[in-house]
Amino acid sequence: MAFVSQGTTVTWRSTALSEVVSVSVDGVSSDVVEITSKSYQGRDKRFRSADGDYGTVTVRCRGTASMNTSYVTTTGALSIIAPGATWTSSKSILQSLAWNASVGELQEWTAVFKITE
Repeated sequence: MAFVSQGTTVTWRSTALSEVVSVSVDGVSSDVVEITSKSYQGRDKRFRSADGDYGTVTVRCRGTASMNTSYVTTTGALSIIAPGATWTSSKSILQSLAWNASVGELQEWTAVFKITE
């Protein structure tokens, strides 16, 4: 099995995930809090970021790449390298792992990582 799919490589805990079919990064968001003081003379309001959510990364692959259910809830560094884009997280949690196989077809699995920083 190839570890690179159309130039995209996903690595978790120093292991390249095999044959990446799709990758999506979802839910990156931050709340904001207004911090404009009552004595401020300007016409614009001032805000500061508050509770941040780094979102999740969903990876669908073919093959096993040493993934098994014992890794669910464990942490590790996650990186995605694609043509013209690089994304890394120093700490992510394997939130869920699903496996799908049909007779005569390739096996596929889906991993969902919760990004914590």
